[in-house]
Amino acid sequence: MLPLEKSWYRKLLIIALVLGGVGGLLVLLFMSLTDTVTNFFYGASGAGWWSGNWWWIPLTAVGGLIISLLRKAWKIPPKVPGAISLANQAWIDTGQAPYWVAISAVSLMMGASLGPSFALVVMGGGLGSWLVSRLGQQESEEARQEFTLTGMAGGLGASFSAPLFATILASELSPTAKRNYVSAFIPQIIAATIGFLIFFSVTGSSILGSYELPPYDYNSIHILTGALLGILSAFVLILFALIKKFVSKTVELIKNPHVLGLVAGGLVGLIAFALPLTATSGSSQLAVELKISPVMGIGLITAVLFGKMFAIALSQSAGFLGGVVFPIIFIGGTAGVLVHQIFPEIPIALAVAAMLAAVPGAFLKAPLTLIFIAVGTVSIAPEGLIPIAIAVVTAHITLAIIHTYITNKRNTPLQAKETD
Repeated sequence: MLPLEKSWYRKLLIIALVLGGVGGLLVLLFMSLTDTVTNFFYGASGAGWWSGNWWWIPLTAVGGLIISLLRKAWKIPPKVPGAISLANQAWIDTGQAPYWVAISAVSLMMGASLGPSFALVVMGGGLGSWLVSRLGQQESEEARQEFTLTGMAGGLGASFSAPLFATILASELSPTAKRNYVSAFIPQIIAATIGFLIFFSVTGSSILGSYELPPYDYNSIHILTGALLGILSAFVLILFALIKKFVSKTVELIKNPHVLGLVAGGLVGLIAFALPLTATSGSSQLAVELKISPVMGIGLITAVLFGKMFAIALSQSAGFLGGVVFPIIFIGGTAGVLVHQIFPEIPIALAVAAMLAAVPGAFLKAPLTLIFIAVGTVSIAPEGLIPIAIAVVTAHITLAIIHTYITNKRNTPLQAKETD
């Protein structure tokens, strides 16, 4: 039953309309600004080797310097929680939120290899956190969480132009107890739908059907294929984690944050100049890559895969703020293209959809969202749900097994010493 006896919940059912409406307008403003500037700088380029623009290097270098100056002026700490962490805690620091959004906007416009999801979560969730505080309900942890999550769903519903995806994502990542799932889901879907209506009515864009691929014919053997792709996805994510660690350790040698922003930002631009498909969030770049993949060749696809990993790691090291989910989806989709190139007998729609979902699915506790995003963006047949789901689950299990093994391996010497 819905907790209608609670005054804050009755208010939330009505305020969900406000959270969706205002969230949709904020997202529309943010995306219009960042997309316009990004397309102006990065919209016209080739897709092959060294087919970017050389001036991207100083552009991103200056961007990194600007970000370092803004972070110092606004006293932004080196570590800022990401969108996933914010959703997990279901609360936004409203004092920091405007600065985070501003820095994220500058980061995206200057060419960071990151996505907009961080800013969208902060805007929508921050609005929810602010409203619940104004209503005097901040003492109730449940009220604080549900207002914040409803705001997040409103912002994500607008940007995804797919309110169901946004609501399921907010629900999967939230700390909401299972017994309260339905009561939390209802205001979130209301906010996400209103946000979607505002954004879609103006832009006409939607995440659905973003990637055009040849039709997919299901075969029972594809269940095994999905499992193998899931295992491979876990190792792709581990490779990305190792690259991030290497980059992080390397940039620690640069003590001055302004010099670090300048150098790391310039390297992001250099990678984009050499491999334009690695530029910005990767959403539109993946669509281009899928169209030209038959003529790209294994070497170029492999370079794009590694280049994107380094570009994301360097963007974060430079101090840029942005989301990583869609850039990692790009990594998964690119890995799927590479698998199809090496093993043509695996349908490209299956390889791309499965790894597009399974690479982020190895660490992100939102399997349903990723499965639906894969099926919705690739427009794969309903039967494709089965191998894609198997890939996501297998990737998550594989990474958990490896993590447990490494943890136990590290603890063994210490335990033995204590026993002695």
